[in-house]
Amino acid sequence: MSSVEEMADFVALWDLVQDVQLTTEEDKITWKWTPDGSYTAKSAYEVQFKGSYCSFKPNAIWRAHAEGKHKFFTWLLVQEKLLTTYKLLARNWNCNPTCTLCNLQQETSEHLCLHCPFAVQVWNLVIAWSGSNISVPSQEATIEEWWCGTLAQQPK
Repeated sequence: MSSVEEMADFVALWDLVQDVQLTTEEDKITWKWTPDGSYTAKSAYEVQFKGSYCSFKPNAIWRAHAEGKHKFFTWLLVQEKLLTTYKLLARNWNCNPTCTLCNLQQETSEHLCLHCPFAVQVWNLVIAWSGSNISVPSQEATIEEWWCGTLAQQPK
């Protein structure tokens, strides 16, 4: 590279950085894979393998005494494959990301089925109607954690 080309590169770089304003504020890096935004080796390991293996027992879905459409819905739900607005936005679809039932949070399958105030009321009615020992999902529970925990409580 000649000195003329180097000088042209330097001038081009100079033009690019003219509007950059440096501050004395400390940079803050957040990790999007944990609720509090802090990095942990555990969260990085979980993200690396998320979706590559099945840690729940899928046979429990297919052996259930339910209609096929309910089994299929549950299969998609536990794998977090339902087409909610969260998934549709990732595919660049134009839609409202807010849950239409509560207008409080983003519409994800986890929110719709476990954490939405409407879903919590439905779970309370199902528990009262069936008299079962299923617990209402906690706000921190993921679908897989709730599914595995509920199955563990059921008799063989």
